[in-house]
Amino acid sequence: MVNVAAVVDLTHMFLPAMLQRGHGAVINVASTAGLQPLPHMAIYGATKAFVISFSEALRQEVKGHGVNVVGVCPGATETEFFEVAGEQAAVGRKAPPKDVVDTALRALENRRGIVIVGGANRINALAAKLLPRAFVARVTGRLLRGGPVTDSSAAA
Repeated sequence: MVNVAAVVDLTHMFLPAMLQRGHGAVINVASTAGLQPLPHMAIYGATKAFVISFSEALRQEVKGHGVNVVGVCPGATETEFFEVAGEQAAVGRKAPPKDVVDTALRALENRRGIVIVGGANRINALAAKLLPRAFVARVTGRLLRGGPVTDSSAAA
C-alpha cells in the first residue's frame, strides 16, 4: 500500500495545484530493487518497479507544465528497513540517508528523471539491463537467500 497506493494518492492530491501554479516537484523513492527481478522479495521489487514506471510516465505527462518528476533509486540505505526485511536484504554497502537525499536534490536541480544512488548501484543496474533476466533473477535470488553466486549452476 505504501509503495503503490500512497504514491498514487499523494500525487493525485498535490499534483493539480502544482500544475495550476505552473511549478512544483514530485520526488518518488523507488529502489534499485525495482530494476531487476527480486526473488525472496518479489512483491517489494515489483512495487518499486511500479514507482519507477509511474515516475517516468508522470514525468512525460507533466513535461512543459513546470513540474519536474524524479524517481530516486537508492540501494541499501542506513534505515530501519533491514530490521524488518533482515540483513540478507542488504546487498552492498549501505548508503547514509544524506547521500540519498543529496542525490535526489541534485537530480531535481538538474531536471533528471530517474536517478540511481551510488556508483556500484549504477554498475549493477547496467549489468541487470544487459544480462539475461533469468540469470539476473538466479543471482539476486542467491544473494538475498545468502547462497553462493559463483558456482557453475549460476551461469546455467
